[in-house]
Amino acid sequence: MNWFDRDATANDEQRLSAYMGKLSAAPLPRTAQFPEADLLWVKTQMLRRWEAERRAQALLDLMEPVQIAAGLVAAGVLLVWSLPSLLKVF
Repeated sequence: MNWFDRDATANDEQRLSAYMGKLSAAPLPRTAQFPEADLLWVKTQMLRRWEAERRAQALLDLMEPVQIAAGLVAAGVLLVWSLPSLLKVF
């Protein structure tokens, strides 16, 4: 049966009516149940730990470029400090 047919017969109307009746009599699907309290507690604890790890990692991620820059500055200072001694040798 095509929904766009203009030539719908009485038999088609009866079949459609019967199908819609069966559909309306069918039981509704079960709704989702609320999770148990201990499951919610475990999920909450995991979220708290992940948030604490994220905060701790954020500080480490912030300090990494600072450490790299400090290492490069220290290497430059050591090069400049040792440069006169290196020039005397050659």
